[in-house]
Amino acid sequence: MRLRWSMVIMLSFLMLVLYCERRHGSGRELADFSHLEGPVAPEWARHGVLYQVFPRVYTHQGTFRALQEKLDYIRQLNVDIIWLLPIYPIGEKGRKGTLGSPFSVRDFRRVNPELGTEEDFRTLVQEIHRRGLKVIIGMVPNHASNDNVLMREHPDWFMRDAEGNFTREVADWSDITDFNYDNPELRRYMIETMEYWIREFDIDGYRCDVAGMVPLDFWEEAIPRLRALKRDLYLLAEWEDPRLIVAGFNSDYDWTLYHLLKEIREGKKEAHEASHLIAEKDARYPRNALPMRFLENHDEQRALSVFGPEAIEVFATFIFTAPGIPLIYAGQEMGAVQKPGLFDKSELNWAEVDTALRGMYRRLIRLRKTYDCFTEGNFVEVRTNVPASLAAFARIGRHSAAVAIFNFANRTVVNSRVVIRDSLLQQLQGWDFRLWNHSRETLNVRTGKVGDMMPFSAKIYLGKK
Repeated sequence: MRLRWSMVIMLSFLMLVLYCERRHGSGRELADFSHLEGPVAPEWARHGVLYQVFPRVYTHQGTFRALQEKLDYIRQLNVDIIWLLPIYPIGEKGRKGTLGSPFSVRDFRRVNPELGTEEDFRTLVQEIHRRGLKVIIGMVPNHASNDNVLMREHPDWFMRDAEGNFTREVADWSDITDFNYDNPELRRYMIETMEYWIREFDIDGYRCDVAGMVPLDFWEEAIPRLRALKRDLYLLAEWEDPRLIVAGFNSDYDWTLYHLLKEIREGKKEAHEASHLIAEKDARYPRNALPMRFLENHDEQRALSVFGPEAIEVFATFIFTAPGIPLIYAGQEMGAVQKPGLFDKSELNWAEVDTALRGMYRRLIRLRKTYDCFTEGNFVEVRTNVPASLAAFARIGRHSAAVAIFNFANRTVVNSRVVIRDSLLQQLQGWDFRLWNHSRETLNVRTGKVGDMMPFSAKIYLGKK
């Protein structure tokens, strides 16, 4: 049993290593999955923006009812999908901190009483839908708390070590015990549990924790049953593996891009590698894949503290104009610099909201939604004359096109220029490209002259026919 789980982790790790080795010039490439396809994501996901909410942290009360009072604020951000961290009762045995991790689940078919009642949650979902938003919840399919309600009646549903003690694959996760997916009854229970929240509460999808640590054939069995209940379900895998897309997930995490952007910010990598990585993954991932791209999430430090106030806009603009589905972790738009803890009480500081930063994210979301090239368009990597500092790409949709240039360096790049290959030039002919929010500045795609690029700046040239 432990060997099989180790192999699952090892295979996924090796796939990431192949990405890294490819980027470091070894010449090895990720296996090509482009001849396969995943499910077409619902239109509201393809065109949407994720907003991740930790209910305990989001308000002072930390309840569903208090969160409900903030829904109009969330709607005004122009995001589309609220993703709630796990909402289930939290285990006490081996609990970390005073409140414990929401990923240490004591009962998968109840709500955490600290958040409210089942009726409170049902009302919250209804109010989210009434505002035209969607809601997905965290599912934790790999493990449960050390005092999960299933342990007494179904001890064989959990992993054991050689001495027969409950155990886990990751030693540091001392507040949980892993499930035993060799047991068909456990598989049936987990599928029926995921069906339960769709059927009884009308949720719109799941974010599945460490999805790659669960056997792939479980997802191949479970996902068709879930979509039989709700056809336009959105499924996000917390993992980075194209096989999960083939198995039925719409999105996985682009951890590789996140870490690369951090290295670019630190001056350890060249700017052009960011657009090259997206092109590389786009060429090798299954068709219809909608990778989730982000500058922060609950596992990482706040974006403002990582990228800095002087550079946050250029990196955010890159994320919101690239293909995939972008994420905002609640507080990111406010200018929060302190990552909320998973195990103890903390809360967002609503008294100190960076309105300029919030306005920037709203503008980027509006840009993304106004021009179809950013949500449905093809992505083409574009070379520049200063690849160490500049990244560039083109997006080409049915009704719009864009050429985007980013200066990730803390210096002015004079006489910047994009180099448009002949094959791309043919696709861009007939489009009139003008700078977003500064329509007097145009881009001649034949000459590619962009002019001076200020430190940590972006130029988005929008094309209209």
